[in-house]
Amino acid sequence: MFRNIFFLFIIISIIPGLALSADNSEDLEIMLVTASRTPVSTNQIGSSFTVIDARQLKNRQLVSISEILRDVPGFSVSRNGVLGSSTQIRVRGSEANQVLVFIDGVEVNDLAQGGEFNFAHLLTSDIERIEVIRGPQSALWGSDALAGVINITSKRGAGPVSFSGFVEGGSFGTKRGGGNISGSGKNYHFNLAGSIIDSDGENISRQGDEDDGYENTSLSFSAGYEPNDDFSLSVTGRYTDATNQFDSIDFFVTGLPTDADNETDTVQYYGRIQAKLSLFNDQWQHILGSSISSTDNENFSAGIETTSNEGKKYKFDYQTNFFLETTDILNASHTFTFALEHEKEEFKQRGTATPFGDPNQDLQMDTTSIVGDYRVNVLDDLSLSGSVRHDINSDFQGSTTYRTTAAFVYPQTGTRLHASYGTGVKNPSFTERFGFFATSIMPFVGNASLKPEQSRGWEIGVDQMFMDEKIRLGFVYFNERLQDEINGFVFDASIGAFGGFTAQNVSGRSNREGVEVTAAIKLLDGLQLRGAYTYTDATEPDATGRQIQEVRRPHHIASLNMDYVFFNERAGLNLNINYNGEQIDLFFPPFPNPQQRVKLASFTLVSLTGSYQMNQNISLYGRIENLLDEEYEEVFGFQTPGIGVFAGVRFALQP
Repeated sequence: MFRNIFFLFIIISIIPGLALSADNSEDLEIMLVTASRTPVSTNQIGSSFTVIDARQLKNRQLVSISEILRDVPGFSVSRNGVLGSSTQIRVRGSEANQVLVFIDGVEVNDLAQGGEFNFAHLLTSDIERIEVIRGPQSALWGSDALAGVINITSKRGAGPVSFSGFVEGGSFGTKRGGGNISGSGKNYHFNLAGSIIDSDGENISRQGDEDDGYENTSLSFSAGYEPNDDFSLSVTGRYTDATNQFDSIDFFVTGLPTDADNETDTVQYYGRIQAKLSLFNDQWQHILGSSISSTDNENFSAGIETTSNEGKKYKFDYQTNFFLETTDILNASHTFTFALEHEKEEFKQRGTATPFGDPNQDLQMDTTSIVGDYRVNVLDDLSLSGSVRHDINSDFQGSTTYRTTAAFVYPQTGTRLHASYGTGVKNPSFTERFGFFATSIMPFVGNASLKPEQSRGWEIGVDQMFMDEKIRLGFVYFNERLQDEINGFVFDASIGAFGGFTAQNVSGRSNREGVEVTAAIKLLDGLQLRGAYTYTDATEPDATGRQIQEVRRPHHIASLNMDYVFFNERAGLNLNINYNGEQIDLFFPPFPNPQQRVKLASFTLVSLTGSYQMNQNISLYGRIENLLDEEYEEVFGFQTPGIGVFAGVRFALQP
């Protein structure tokens, strides 16, 4: 019933007009909202950042947000097979749950999935912009921001009421469509969007012939009301219902994935309501907000539910900002911010009790936080900031994190220098502390005695412009040290009849350092090149104290994108190349053999997209993914899709 209603919504959205809306995106917006507690100009940011705008998203034509994040310096993507499979993103050698993800102001890290955000189900169709801030950001945003922040913003209404939509089809039996209705007036704006995808997929096992399919239905909504210049009220919401099929592990013969009738049904919903009041000509701001993030995962085998878990986070926050200018003293502008936050986290797990343990449990945790942030800009060239945060947690000792940044611009040479230093904290997840799940032989049992992970990190970088800003180059060196890193695959002989796995804090220090190099070049009118290269050395101590390379952290990652617009901007071509270097993974052979460290070969992914605006009423587009038909694995034993060809049409109606 729900899917029928959704298809009706798409038809209503795209049929009335069939007119192509104009692309009004810009190359690089000048303000970021997650580099500080208030929007800040890119020239004043001391941390490394990346902005992906609507134009880049449209030209790449990608389905999943995780695929475009491969282009971001310092980012490593690991997907367990085909579209819809579990997808992790690590930043500068971090764990996936050490990166905080916002969607429309809501923290969406999944409490039911080890505190990390599963990028498998976040599609691109209604996304306007992505901000990435790298390095420790816990002083601003709390526990999950130990290694960085990803802030994703949905589209919002602008201009008269309009309708738009798209339909697409292609390889692997993939069918995709979506639509939105949006608009704005003197004191309001709104946007309602939806998309659906249905794919037969491919077989993710090295053997067998069973395809693992994927379905996703997503809806999002945003609206705002501004009765006057001093007060605004906004609300956002997002709902996703996804089903992905996956294979089992053969624990007795090969230790590798094998065909099985398994699937996971996931329901996510996020929402936020926020009010903002400005006083004294916008010199004093008050922001009051409340949000909810919820994920429910149900696992099935041969149509029978086996396990389920659910995580909810409720957040209430208040922030006040005070702006002051001292023009007679160094022509300085100051921003003072104070914030209070309270979070309540709930975790539920259901399954069949065994002699090894009982997975059925209901848990919760509360955190109250106090945040202070100060920024000063001196003589329009030098920007300094300092932040401090104290978290009062119901389950752990209180923690204090801090951060300081500096940025200096020398306009005469087109040079920008920037540096930052900060500390981070990551609380153990509910799964690491209390989780339980059974394999055919060995279970995983949580460790309630885990301590929070703690880090210190710094970076220094330079951005340089050439030829009237037609060439932009960037270089960053980063260095981070992590204490009490949590290893979630520690063998414990005391668990069960044959032993099992648990989580433990690792003794010693884990090291992460490397360099990031970026380039953006405007060769001709309509032709742009963007490139990035990252070298990362992420190591952790083994049982003997020797430093070894951490798993799924390649030393070398690179990307190159060429975007060409021609025929008076009616036609476009986009070529993208991603290189992922050799990396280490873990293999768990059949009992009683111990786990092994294995190498995953390097691989290169090439995609090509094209679009053509036939007239004001219709636009055609197409893309080829994995153009070279590369065979590769991002997780040991899990195959990934081969070459895929897709084509679609976009429609829109504007009065």
